[in-house]
Amino acid sequence: MVEDKARLRDETTLGCGAGQSIADIAAAVGVNTSTASRWLREWEVEVGQREDARAANLWRPWKRDDIDFAVTRTDLTVAERAAALGRSVASIEERLRKYRSTETNGPDSRRTR
Repeated sequence: MVEDKARLRDETTLGCGAGQSIADIAAAVGVNTSTASRWLREWEVEVGQREDARAANLWRPWKRDDIDFAVTRTDLTVAERAAALGRSVASIEERLRKYRSTETNGPDSRRTR
């Protein structure tokens, strides 16, 4: 049992050192991607450049001016808006979905029968 865990750890960390993605590593050792990711965090193995993978302002609340910019600047692509605001493309897309859902599902948009 201990040898199996040591083998899994070796295979996982070697794959990471070889530049494989977490999904590829997980498939190679036969575990779920989230399990492989958790192991690498627990073992403090650095995967790629994690600092660059996330927006610098992760978990910071949105300011009203930033929301307005993200929603109204349709002359820019989503990626350009994300770069201008220092946020990820996914966060801009999520903000757009939330805006559209409030716009179409708000109290003023209900049909009267």
